[in-house]
Amino acid sequence: MVNILRQSDVTILDFGVEYENLDESNLGNVVQQIVEIAKHASPPLVVIDMARVRSIGPFFIQFLIRVWKLIKKRGGQLVIAGLDESCLAVLKRSKIESLWQRYPTREEAIASFKQDLP
Repeated sequence: MVNILRQSDVTILDFGVEYENLDESNLGNVVQQIVEIAKHASPPLVVIDMARVRSIGPFFIQFLIRVWKLIKKRGGQLVIAGLDESCLAVLKRSKIESLWQRYPTREEAIASFKQDLP
C-alpha cells in the first residue's frame, strides 16, 4: 500500500516495502489513487518518498511524468526523496533526472517547500 501522509501543507506519497520494485505489475492497483491525489492535493505540493524502492521500470517513469504534469498544471511542485542510486541511474539513462528536485530524506524534501512558502 502507498501511504498517503500530510505534513504541514505537503502531501507525501510513501511507497512501502511491497513497492521495492516499481513496475507495472505492482503499481497498477494504486495508479488511480495517486492520479487523484495529483489532481486534488491542496496545495499541490507533493513528495514522493522512494526510500524503500530499489528498482523502477518504464511504466513507473511514464507514470511519474504523468503525475508531475498534473501537479505542475495546477501550479504545484513534485519532489523526490530518498532516491536509490540504481533508480537514479535509470532516470539518467532516460535523460529525465533533472525534471525533479531530489532530496536525501523526506524531511529535507518537506523543508524545501517551506522555503518557498510566503
